[in-house]
Amino acid sequence: MSNMQKVIERLSVGNAAGGNLTSDACQDEPIIITAAKPKKSAQSKKYREMRRIGNRFKYESDEKIFYRQGEFMENFEDDFDYRGQFARYLPTYQSMDSRQLRGYFSWRTKVRRGVIEKTQLSFAFVYIYELLNQIGVSSPEEGFYKLKNFWVAYREIAPKINSHVKLWLKDYIVYNNLDKSLLEDFPEGEFDNEILTLLNHKAYDTDTVFSALNSISTYSMKNSILFKRHPDDVKDIIYDVYSTLADYYGKNNLREKFFGKIYANSYVMFQAAVFHHHADRNNFVYEISEICKYECKNGTWIHERLFPYREKSHQVGALLKNIDLSMRRKYGLKLALKEEKTTKILQYIITEAVDYHQENKKKAALPKVEINVSKLQNIRNVALEIQNKLTVEEIEEEADVTDSIKFFDEKTERRDCTGLNDVEHQFMNCLLYGKAYDDLVRSNGLMLSVLIDTINERLFDVFGDTVIIDDGGEPVLIEDYVDALKGIIRK
Repeated sequence: MSNMQKVIERLSVGNAAGGNLTSDACQDEPIIITAAKPKKSAQSKKYREMRRIGNRFKYESDEKIFYRQGEFMENFEDDFDYRGQFARYLPTYQSMDSRQLRGYFSWRTKVRRGVIEKTQLSFAFVYIYELLNQIGVSSPEEGFYKLKNFWVAYREIAPKINSHVKLWLKDYIVYNNLDKSLLEDFPEGEFDNEILTLLNHKAYDTDTVFSALNSISTYSMKNSILFKRHPDDVKDIIYDVYSTLADYYGKNNLREKFFGKIYANSYVMFQAAVFHHHADRNNFVYEISEICKYECKNGTWIHERLFPYREKSHQVGALLKNIDLSMRRKYGLKLALKEEKTTKILQYIITEAVDYHQENKKKAALPKVEINVSKLQNIRNVALEIQNKLTVEEIEEEADVTDSIKFFDEKTERRDCTGLNDVEHQFMNCLLYGKAYDDLVRSNGLMLSVLIDTINERLFDVFGDTVIIDDGGEPVLIEDYVDALKGIIRK
């Protein structure tokens, strides 16, 4: 109905109702012309074309449709204040309505300009899927850093993305065959790192090998009283024992005996993500280490890795505990440890390593004799001159010779096979049979520590070990040697 017809109708209604027409009623009214519908914007056209892609390839997988649409919208920008909600499992462009699409691309525009704002969690995942599919990046390397930087920033806003993206970043490195150095922030696990150290122990020092063994062991050597008193000795002996074991078993057998076995399992790359496998990865291998690698054959991924027997190795724990026990026996410490069941060869290796270390330590403690070679010739010349002056005469009276011999005083010199003098013998008698020794030490003007060291040195030739230890300023006999000493030193 035209405006003129509306005016005529109003006049007719007024007459019918009995109303009086005024001059105002007969005045002209403006004719309202309805504007033509505006043309659709370029943005709307872009969205429509994106929808058509989805409809055109509707029989393809959701991942491939997402990839096609993502490539089409790669450089698209929008500016729309979206206040609605959007929550989907495995969200895609196809799962958004028109307003949600505008909301997502407007948020993405800001992200690409460096403004990362909180949004719908599903929007964040769509952006992550884009980066996984290398949408909006010029190279796999650029995609990795964009994904990593977004993850670091947005996990503070939405921690739920953390575990997913951390796994996908590792997959991204493998799938795109990026440099292994990028994996340093995403290791397979501390256990794997320690195993790699131990499998290649010759490239590391004693401290590193000890730390690796202790970190995966069920028995903590760092808490042992032996380690607290002799840390360097413990580290050296453990390194020697482990090195010998490694040579004896070989790398593969050692790994299976102490750490775990390597298994190959099927693997889903970018699990729980919308990802289109756009790269050719047939007959592809990505080796992270000798105990971890990925392989793709005919589109099927395999993950080959070490599966430990448990979080902490009982086998390593038993090894460290038996080393601790053997060293305590040798060092004269109270045992208070139950021996772990082990093989004869392993116990032999431990015993040999402890004995060898002790022997070397004692040799190193001996005073070094330095000879001035330049004086040797002069000494030879003097000796020759004296020899020429001496004449050999027959000894006519044996008694004269006998009188010239000075016999040892039994009170001050050795009395038995121990080589101890009288004071040292009396001191050992006091220790063995619970007698007081303070007056003995004081009356002879001796220092207790010096006396103990002297006795240990004399008895080393007999027992091949230290027999007295200093326990908080008090001399204590090593229990293993008490019976043998009582058989030599009587009351």
